Amino acid sequence: MRIVSNTSPLIILKKSDAIFILDKLFECVLIPKNVKKELFKKERDFFEKLKILKVAKPKNINLAKALSLIVDEGEAEAIALSLEMKLPLLIDDKKGRKVADELKIKYIGTLGLLKIAKKRKIIKNVKPFIEKFLNKGYYIDKQLIVEFLKELNEY
Repeated sequence: MRIVSNTSPLIILKKSDAIFILDKLFECVLIPKNVKKELFKKERDFFEKLKILKVAKPKNINLAKALSLIVDEGEAEAIALSLEMKLPLLIDDKKGRKVADELKIKYIGTLGLLKIAKKRKIIKNVKPFIEKFLNKGYYIDKQLIVEFLKELNEY
């Protein structure tokens, strides 16, 4: 299975030592050039070595430009690419998810990846990864964490 990704899920997966989950769940993670540019700003050495990442360009540049009036350029290109390739989108940003909803794009966030990884026995527990996310400055609503951990019998 392939997926299109925005920047922030990839960065938080890297920072929390959970990037290996992508290799276990997907054959390929497509990123548009502006997502690549954002990733390479501070993490070039790490991300250019990831074989699972493939750069792809959305064909509908006008859609990407229009979307960039609502969300940042990387998200706009990722949403446009996801839409035209009919692939799910890996995105955490609330505004970007709203746009994806409006365009009827299936998406998943970083927490959703953890949930799938646990169900497929790629990881034993999600809680240690959530703790790493929080320690690395990633904001997750406390009530959402409680509900999520209860759902996975980790609270």
